[in-house]
Amino acid sequence: MTIENEARSNATLADQLSYKESLPKGLSYMESFGFLVMGESEEGEEVSLVTCIFRVGGGKNGTWQVEDVFKGQTTFLVAPRGHAGGMHNNDFIGNRTWATDAWTSGKVVKTEKEVIWSLGNYQFVCHPPFWEIKGEHMGIEFDLHLSGLGDVAYHKGRYAELAVKGIAGYEAPLCAEGTIKAQGKTYTLRKEKSFQERFTQPAWDLAKILRGETYYWVWWASETVRIFIYSYPSVGKTFSHVTVDGKEVVFAENGKSNIKMDAKEWWIDPQTRMQVPVKWRFNMQSANGVIDLDIEAASRTFYSYVSESGATIHYGLHSHSDGQFSFPDGRKIPLKDMRTYVEHGWCAIPLPAAAC
Repeated sequence: MTIENEARSNATLADQLSYKESLPKGLSYMESFGFLVMGESEEGEEVSLVTCIFRVGGGKNGTWQVEDVFKGQTTFLVAPRGHAGGMHNNDFIGNRTWATDAWTSGKVVKTEKEVIWSLGNYQFVCHPPFWEIKGEHMGIEFDLHLSGLGDVAYHKGRYAELAVKGIAGYEAPLCAEGTIKAQGKTYTLRKEKSFQERFTQPAWDLAKILRGETYYWVWWASETVRIFIYSYPSVGKTFSHVTVDGKEVVFAENGKSNIKMDAKEWWIDPQTRMQVPVKWRFNMQSANGVIDLDIEAASRTFYSYVSESGATIHYGLHSHSDGQFSFPDGRKIPLKDMRTYVEHGWCAIPLPAAAC
């Protein structure tokens, strides 16, 4: 692959394993292993892909109401090249990820050189600093090769400390090459923007948490600047990972980032009849700089979970951003038409089950 000469990552082969057995017995848990790919295909269209394998469980009376299940989530959309402005009622491919559905058994296999997560007909093949997405899910055929672009951010802690801290995971900047085939058409990607998310943690009852002021989970990528943030005001958690020309710029102070994500415009989704934010003013600042961005969504996907306290919906808003990165010395980096993925979710049905 042409990306091999550039590949670098401090993620280890051990980081790719399942660590469910390291958590206390009887604890509700969630492991996430997923990828986001945003780019333009050689065929002349914008493509956005999120694909994940989750491992969840903890017992029938726990958060997920299952003992131990692998489940898969894929959302995929194709849009015309260029951002025309305004929100579109676009088609997309997606699925719900309810642990109580009948899932094909998944597994994690380690060999001398790689770790493979598989579910049904698709696989994540891991040999850092390289990863592969292969096979088929939701009728989409994958042949993608991903390459590390720098150090990962262990924002949930390192796996070597999981037994002590009870949580571990990272976010990794990648690029992607290869093909995605969907609905009879093949899309070819060359060195497009990508991220990996990987974590193991005790499960949150999402339907209980995602009420009122809920969360944002956002990635941005341009040629020189990459930004990842999450903001969970209801549980007091914020995090950021920012790189400029591959070098990290620290925005966190005392373990938290000063994030403002102000919604400026909403859209009624014709499919769900839900009111969804589609324009925002974003600001994040620290002693090392200030980032100001206007974000505008153009299209959407969504998926859902069911947990003990009800059902949630999670919108993936495929967006573009304009603004600037300002350094303390007065230097500024314009951020034009920056490719952006905004995930925002809430509790759609705040009702627990009452089956006898």
